Amino acid sequence: MIGNLNHIAIAVPDLDAAIHQYQVVFGAFVTSPQDLPDHGVRVAMVNLPNTKIELITPLGDNSPLQKFLQKNPLGGVHHLCYEVSDILKARDQLIAAGLEVAGDYDPKIGYHKHPVLFFHPKDCLGVLIELEEIPALKMKERVGIERIGPIHTISKTTAGSFQGVEGIGIGIEVDFKRKTPTDNKESED
Repeated sequence: MIGNLNHIAIAVPDLDAAIHQYQVVFGAFVTSPQDLPDHGVRVAMVNLPNTKIELITPLGDNSPLQKFLQKNPLGGVHHLCYEVSDILKARDQLIAAGLEVAGDYDPKIGYHKHPVLFFHPKDCLGVLIELEEIPALKMKERVGIERIGPIHTISKTTAGSFQGVEGIGIGIEVDFKRKTPTDNKESED
């Protein structure tokens, strides 16, 4: 049901200091801060080649992030966000499995202008989980990975740890009719 990891959110007490650290110290590109009043946060995105880091800070005294920062005054990992193709279907499946929605049961529009929904950490191994609905066209651009064999069972011996594992399938679309670029020194025969 869940797709790619969309982002990891880090709650920070000082957004300007966090932006400075990611831009100057780590050398990453960080977007300009944006207010999300419906969520009670101010956000800046760190764009990395394989995912994003969402730097979030409270927007006002009534922000739900205030409680998190009171417990973690230096900040810390706040939530993980996974992509889904149909947020209402995903919500209903997770509720049927016993997970509790954190906050309103109706998705809100998130930073990327897509519907988002959160699930309570008590049901998700202690981690707040955000689902973000990604349009079908964008989902098709992603590399697909799916389980094709039985689920791996844990074994106490190294040799037995791979017992029952058949592998994973990776779906990659390739156009073999397209010519390779001439700058890679291959002949054009």
